This record gives sequence, structure tokens and C-alpha cells, in this order.
Amino acid sequence: MRRSVFREQMLALQREVFHRNQERINQGVFGYTAAYRRYEKEYQERVTGYQAESTFEELLGVLVKAQVVYLGDYHTLAQAQKSVVRLLRRLPKNMQPTLAMEFVQGEHQAPLDAFMAGRINDQTFLKRIHHDPNGVFGAWEHFKPIFDIARERRLPVVGIDLVQGHTSKSLKERDTYAAKQIVDAMQARPEHPVIVHMGELHVAPQHLPIFVEKELKKRRMKPARKLIIYQNCEEIYWKLESAGKEDTVEVLKVQPSEYCIITTPPIVCQQSYLNWLDADDEMFEDQAPEKVFKQFVEIIARVLGIPVGHALDDVQVSSVIDVHFLEIVKRRGGFSSRDMAEIKRQILRSESYFVPKANMVYLGKLSINHAAEEASHFLRHVCGGDVEPRALVEAFYFRVLNETIGFLGSKLINHKRKCPHVRDFASMLKRKEGDSFTRRIARYIVKHRKLEQGERPSGLREMYTSDADMFNAVTHALGYILGDKLYYGMVQGIVSKADVRGLYFDHFEEDGMSLTTYLTLVTRLEKVKLPKRSM
Repeated sequence: MRRSVFREQMLALQREVFHRNQERINQGVFGYTAAYRRYEKEYQERVTGYQAESTFEELLGVLVKAQVVYLGDYHTLAQAQKSVVRLLRRLPKNMQPTLAMEFVQGEHQAPLDAFMAGRINDQTFLKRIHHDPNGVFGAWEHFKPIFDIARERRLPVVGIDLVQGHTSKSLKERDTYAAKQIVDAMQARPEHPVIVHMGELHVAPQHLPIFVEKELKKRRMKPARKLIIYQNCEEIYWKLESAGKEDTVEVLKVQPSEYCIITTPPIVCQQSYLNWLDADDEMFEDQAPEKVFKQFVEIIARVLGIPVGHALDDVQVSSVIDVHFLEIVKRRGGFSSRDMAEIKRQILRSESYFVPKANMVYLGKLSINHAAEEASHFLRHVCGGDVEPRALVEAFYFRVLNETIGFLGSKLINHKRKCPHVRDFASMLKRKEGDSFTRRIARYIVKHRKLEQGERPSGLREMYTSDADMFNAVTHALGYILGDKLYYGMVQGIVSKADVRGLYFDHFEEDGMSLTTYLTLVTRLEKVKLPKRSM
């Protein structure tokens, strides 16, 4: 398939899914006022396109000269918070900004100070700031790393949100209050910038930034040099994808002193919000993982031209929120005690997997990538079965190819997903990073690459005969590497859609088939160019 045709199909499909998801979001959220709609429209009109492609180096160069940095956040998307952590880690060591967080209400500054000083633990902190685990900021594990790096770098942190009791104030009231808190922080430390972490809609110039300017003027202070950093703006993303640059460009200059970071496709952002909406409503709690899984099966099948038929009718999807999963598996599949022990072990490792014998999917994490991987594994089972070879080496590469297909499927949903490649494992060994288990994986991956290049490194038999944990970890890593290359090979026209579709139908259990298929793919994908990413 020619690259342009593939892109056109992917773009059309993603837009279709985007509009379908937007309808679900609009149906699931009540209370959108006219004022909110105007506020949202003002933001959207600001981010319809971009002036030029940029780089993280250019962005950081502007950032270090700014007095106020407005960093937009998509609260339910873990990748949005990860971007904050990565930016903070890249700041010069002599730069000591104040971090202004919407996560904490201004009236809770005392417990915030106590937490940052290490006088109270996480649980006490969350209790004292009235953190709602079911609220839009509910995923504390996603926000905690921001506080951790602030503590590590000894950065002051101030709360800037305004929510009194259970009544949320209007957006403009919140902007007015946050502006006062931000200017207070500027006055308290005039030689240091303030980095503001606020919801994406708030950071548009005519919203929070203009209220800060008004507050500065009221206090007879000079206008501040500002920088606005948006994240994953929809229209900017579509323009980038239409140009075929969504995999190579991550930073764009929207306007002077306004940039946009692109780390995640719009449908993934939406799905994170839909997951939150569903999890917040008991009526949908058990059905949400199944809806997401089946939607992803249909998307992957449509991209690759695989007929699904009635395959989804009887499949059952369970997740970490389903306490009866083991009982259902045993009842549906008639598993031995040994089988059940292995399933329990995988659950404890928070792994996701498809159980063909029971026609069940288990999602160890309610994440886009986990659901998409298992959707791809399910399609593979429907098309080609998955009778695992008994021969040691064949079983190894059978598992690698299974992981390849899983990762490829997840890339079709979230093409921004990354995985470590051989160079990353080699660098890990060189820098002596990770624990002994992880370094052992890295050594096997590096040695295996030498094998692919025609060498005969010693110690590879240990890899094939290793215990279950190491066997799974190495096949997992090799499969992800090949799946990533396979995706870009299809995008770059090195392999066709028909070639990729064929992998779902091939019978890898035949003698020599798994190893032969693996080596053939490695050779064909040797010239694939992987995008360079800074974050």
C-alpha cells in the first residue's frame, strides 16, 4: 500500500472515531453553560493551526527567558502529566521556578507546605486538601511525580485553584483567583519565574494570562514575559497528520511565545476522559473496558481489512475492577490448577492477556495501550489460532511474534506509543542503570541483535531456557521492537498492508515457521527509519 493511501485511510478513520467519541463525551457531561461554551470556543479559535515546526531545544530556550510559563494539562491523560515532569527535568540546574498547581486549592497551602517539607505523608496530604479520588484529578499516581521532582529540586509549590465546599466557581472566577496567587508568587520571589500547571482551556491568552496581566497592572508591576505551552491540540494534530509529520514533529510554534507539544493522538486523549466518565458512574463501571476493547478490535480490523464477523459476540472482557474474574475463567475454560496458578501470577504482575480457552480478555490496567494490545491478540486468535509450538526455540519466537502483533495493534490506535530499542538497552548497560533483572534483559537483547547480524554470541541458550519471568520479559521486549518497526515499515511503504494482515492468519506453530517469519521480518525492516523523539 502506498504511503499516501495508508495515511488517508488512517486519518479518515481517526477522525470518524474522534467525532464518535466526542458525541459520547457530550452525552456523558451535563451542565455545559453558555459561558463555558464561549470559554471553550475562545481556546479552540486560538489553536487552529501553527506557524512553524519547532524543537524541544527551541522551546526550552524560550522557557528559560520567560517570567511566567503557562503549561496546559489534560487532567485524565497520564501522558500530559509525564510531559510536565520531563520539562521540569530538562530545566537548567540553576533555574529554581515556583510551581503553581491547579491540583491544590489556594486555601490548602498549609498542608501543601507540610507535604513538600516531608512532615506529612501522601495519604494525610490528600485527606487535608480534600482530594476526591473520583474527581478529574483522581489519579494521584499520575500527579505525584510532579510533586516529587519539585521536592527533589527544592522548588516552591503553591496551590492556585478556587473550589469552595462542593461548589465549583465559574471559570473566570477561578482565573481571577489563580492570577492573584500567581502574582503573589512573583512578588515573593521576583528573581525567579513561575511555572503554572493549569487545565488546557485556562492557558489561552485571553483567559488566565490576561487576568495575570491585569493583576500585575493593578499592583503597578511591569508586564511579565510569558510563554504558553499547549498540549495535544486537536486541530494542530490533524494538520500535522495530514502533512505526514505526526511521528517526526513533537513541538510546534503556534504564535510568538505560544507553543504546542504533541505527544498523544486526540482519540487517546478522549478515551482517557471517557474512561474517567465511565469509572465515575457505577452503571458503566463494569462495561467500560468491554466497550473500549471491542471498539479497538473493530478499528484494527478495519485498518487491516480483517473481517470480524460475529467473533465479538461471545468474548468477555474483565479488568482489575472485576473481583470475580478468576471464578469466571475457571467456569468458562475448565483450567487445571497449574493453569490457574499461572493466571493468578499474571494478575499479580498487572499484565493484560487474552485467554483463548475461555474466550476472555483480562486487562491488568485500564489503559489505552493494554486494551489495544489485547484487541490485536484477539484478532490474531480469531484469524489464525494460537497453538503454541513445543520446540524450545520455536516457542520463543512464537511468543515474540505474538508480542509483535500486540504492539503493532496498539500503534494503530496510539501511534505515539514508544518502546525501548536495542540502542536504549545498550545505553542502559553502558550507564549501569536498572536492577540486575533489567540489566540481564538488556544483555540478552543486545546479544540477540548480534545474532540477527550474523554473529554467534555466547549465552543465548540461557535466554531460550530461562525461567518464565525472564522468558516473558525478553520475548516481550523483542516483540515490541519488531512491532514498532513493523508499524513504521507499513507507514513508509516498506511492507504492505497485505503483508501485515497476513501475520494475523499465519500458522506459526508449524515447524520452523516462527523463527523464519521473525528473521524475514527483521531483514525486510532493516531500512525502517524510526522517528527521533526528545520526550
